[in-house]
Amino acid sequence: MNLSDKLKSFIRDVIVTPEFWRVNYYLRSMKKAPHGGVFNIGYPNTFLKYWSTSVFRFFNPRQPLPLPVQSAADTFLAILKGANIDAEEILQFCFRLDTDNPENPANGNRLFLAISGGIITVNSNCKRNQLGAAYDAGEGKISYTDNFDFDMNRLLSIFLCMLIEQHAYIIHNINEIVSRERLLNGSDNYGLCNVTGADFERQGFKLNDTYYLYNIFLDTSIGGANDQVPRTVQIIKDIQPPVKLFMRCDKNLAVPYSWKVSTASTDFQKWRGITLDFSNISRQVADGKEEVIVHFDLETGHKILVYIKKGWDDVGLEFYHLNVEQLWNPAIFAEDEDIVITNYIHGTYYPSREAFSHIDFSANQYRRDVFVGKYDDAVKRTGIPIDKHTDTRDEHYKVWCVKGDSLTAKVWAELVFVTLDAPFRVVFMETIGGSYTEDG
Repeated sequence: MNLSDKLKSFIRDVIVTPEFWRVNYYLRSMKKAPHGGVFNIGYPNTFLKYWSTSVFRFFNPRQPLPLPVQSAADTFLAILKGANIDAEEILQFCFRLDTDNPENPANGNRLFLAISGGIITVNSNCKRNQLGAAYDAGEGKISYTDNFDFDMNRLLSIFLCMLIEQHAYIIHNINEIVSRERLLNGSDNYGLCNVTGADFERQGFKLNDTYYLYNIFLDTSIGGANDQVPRTVQIIKDIQPPVKLFMRCDKNLAVPYSWKVSTASTDFQKWRGITLDFSNISRQVADGKEEVIVHFDLETGHKILVYIKKGWDDVGLEFYHLNVEQLWNPAIFAEDEDIVITNYIHGTYYPSREAFSHIDFSANQYRRDVFVGKYDDAVKRTGIPIDKHTDTRDEHYKVWCVKGDSLTAKVWAELVFVTLDAPFRVVFMETIGGSYTEDG
């Protein structure tokens, strides 16, 4: 479709607004899992750059649109009125079919939206039913404005979602999120808030009558067909005695609970758990060893980094930092992949109690050249040690932390396992000793 200069200018104005960024971030953070309820992420930066938002599932007449979409549509309606753009062109942008490529998958979505999205309704001037009129208008045989009634706010909502899907759904790096975050009052120095008493659901949680989406980096995969929370949260909820959970509470991802919109569906994943042999790690700790362990997958070249470092707490009690980081094989990176984000899990293990005091998950961001040097593990040549993330990362972005007296080695291993992306799970279990079973 050839766009008028006025519409092109309007699109340019829209996609640089804070409202557009927030809607983009909100919809991307909803990140509905595929069939089976499990994300199998095989490439870095996926949730930021490559997990696009599909429009049609939001336009169900039986549910409201996400509140950020509705609010942004109000803002852009004022811009549209000043831009003097013909409503027919907006309608064609949203619903016009690609007649030059009838096999285009987008045609089916556009036709569905025109027929069932509750956005346009055939009027008394038209002699066709909704289906026939939508076909004719989609093929350019009749106009939309002459044959349909429409709600301009709802039309702008779908226009906005289509822009997110087609033009500007990429979030380039963690810094972009940090610069716009509006964290809940009471968050700690890491940006985390105590959410222990929240009501947890599949895509978010209720805290004080407010619904927060889970942070974009939290994998919301489930572990069983009837699970109502992500597997990470379920593991934490099952710990006895109960522990405290801290998460980011970003107002950009918050709406009144009465306005909650969920796209979660019934899925079929079955998680059988892991078997763990922690003896190798515990022996190293008992011997007072500080060690860097690197294992790699012979097939993919991906590496798991485990490093153990001794420390003493405020009362002089000895503990060990156990740090796990996934290192992608740089050979898989696209040429324009300028930053690399890794999943990083840290825990403090007390050998005297044979338990952890806390476990936390962060997303580490590196410039590509720095990451490649880290992966190479050739400090004499690169000057970048593989185990020193604090000296080389651009961002260390804390996502969640769990604290308590009942954090066993098994809990630690399970939380690490579900936090790692799919290509790293087997090699992690081989590194620490153990195996897992996961049936779809």
